[in-house]
Amino acid sequence: MSPSYDGFLLAYFQNGNGPDREQIRFAVTPGREPDEWMPVAGGRPVLRSDVGERGVRDPFLARDPRTGSFVLIATDLRTFPDQDWERAVRHGSRSIVIWQSDDLLTWTPPRLAGIAPEQAGNAWAPKAFWSAADNAWLVFFAAALYEPGSDRARQEHQRILVTETQDFQHFSPARSYLDPGHDIIDATFLEWQGELARFTADSLTDDPETRSRFVSQERGGTHLSPDFRLVARELGSATQARAEGPAAFAGIDEKAAYLLLDEFELRGYQLYRSADPLAGLWEHRAAARLPEGARHGSVIPITSAERERLIGS
Repeated sequence: MSPSYDGFLLAYFQNGNGPDREQIRFAVTPGREPDEWMPVAGGRPVLRSDVGERGVRDPFLARDPRTGSFVLIATDLRTFPDQDWERAVRHGSRSIVIWQSDDLLTWTPPRLAGIAPEQAGNAWAPKAFWSAADNAWLVFFAAALYEPGSDRARQEHQRILVTETQDFQHFSPARSYLDPGHDIIDATFLEWQGELARFTADSLTDDPETRSRFVSQERGGTHLSPDFRLVARELGSATQARAEGPAAFAGIDEKAAYLLLDEFELRGYQLYRSADPLAGLWEHRAAARLPEGARHGSVIPITSAERERLIGS
């Protein structure tokens, strides 16, 4: 963690079925701890999509370690007002929405990038992680895949695909990354002490007859390695009715890590803390004051100057 970082920036969309809920909002912490957040721009959308479905969910914000510039990618999906999820998983967008910025204030216009294969019914919750070993960004996302020529009457399960890019302009053909044969979405990672924690909203439990509505955690070496092993299932189940959209990040001093879990359609994001995150032991921070209705997003560390610019925007 850079010694110049002094707080955090959260990118999120908002709970509820309203005309601007599926747009991108920002919030920042007033200090170095993520227990309190201040909405940017009075809580109004900071980024709006006028491309594709004209709605965006699941924003993932990343700082390029090579240049210090920023990229934000998001699901191209608008469910307002009809909430037609049957269409969304069969004939939804196969593209993601991309913005880029040098300063978090001035952003390129939104643009679409088609990353899912033709047989996909959707491309959800993209997450981008820089891999020095591959010298590329690895972009993970969820999709249902259908047989060519299928009428798609039977809904296929969601699985995780991965594609690579250098510049968020050109992407390699997506390939299978995680496909356990049942729904799995929202894959994300936390780097901690030379290892990775991988989080997924995995519908599997220890009982094959029961489907989970919570988050699983695994532990492994590199993003693409096959050696991940299960650490914990049902994260969030002790304090939430359901959970998806995990967002994990290290504390400024790197003595603890934090995890946001989305209690979707209810309270939205809830905050957890762990001094030993690779072990999958997370304490609910019930007193944390998160932005109202904040849902599935991402967190990056920022400097005090970046925070002041955002607050003043």
